[in-house]
Amino acid sequence: MDNALKSLYTQHHPKTYTEVSGLFESNYQKILRLIPTLEEITHNAVMYHHSEQNLHLFIENKTPYTATFILTHKFDTVNRPDIRFKVYFDAKLLEVLSVCNETTLNSAHPYLAQCSDMNIQWELNTFMEKWLEYCLEKYEGLIWQKK
Repeated sequence: MDNALKSLYTQHHPKTYTEVSGLFESNYQKILRLIPTLEEITHNAVMYHHSEQNLHLFIENKTPYTATFILTHKFDTVNRPDIRFKVYFDAKLLEVLSVCNETTLNSAHPYLAQCSDMNIQWELNTFMEKWLEYCLEKYEGLIWQKK
């Protein structure tokens, strides 16, 4: 098992709200780089790429201050990674709600019993951070189109 992952679940000091909140803020900034018009979007959208999988954004719920989205690649029978997240526009935060309809990335890992809510939030939002970095590398600057 990866030592960094093992250390997350065996550490004596679980992740704090301040650490997790910092990740929420960082991911909010990254999603705005990927989708600069996120606050104004009112429809599902797709970003077409000539040599990569197309990137899909689905709007699940939207109010003036918050919105819930799904960001994914669509394959023949499955959407992956199918990240469901909530954006708090007024607080400038992005919180991952689920990845592939799971509450954790690996519900069978051996250290799950030692996870606090903050550690689980850290795991989900760290995944989002890496996914956004990947998407920015591949898709930044491309145009979102209405589906």
